[in-house]
Amino acid sequence: MSTDLFADMVPAKAMQIAVSKHWKNGIELSAPLAANLNDKGTAFAGSISSMLTLAGWALITHQLNEGGVSAEVMVVESSAHYSSAVRTDLKSVAEVSEEEIARVFRELETCGRSRVRIESTLPGHASMTASFAIIAP
Repeated sequence: MSTDLFADMVPAKAMQIAVSKHWKNGIELSAPLAANLNDKGTAFAGSISSMLTLAGWALITHQLNEGGVSAEVMVVESSAHYSSAVRTDLKSVAEVSEEEIARVFRELETCGRSRVRIESTLPGHASMTASFAIIAP
């Protein structure tokens, strides 16, 4: 996976977000708590939301890159749920089925655009469902 995935995202660089793992249908991002603290000494909710959003974005972007497809990926809708404060380094995880990725590739080939819903989690602390638009140039 490209280590430059977030190279053009100033907020992601400030948050020190990095890809810690990736596998065929999933990705895990990490960021240090120290770069994402709020006034209570826990993770800032905006950082958590960003981690969840970027996990979905990075997963789709990585899948497209691996498939040799050039396309723009952008979040168009999301809903997050926070269940507990985060007092450790942040780790967000997103996965998508092979069938969903195959559908996205088919739609990009035939229509030049697609949409996909991705579930991402900060295990034990937060979750997000986000819809991403994918548009071929």
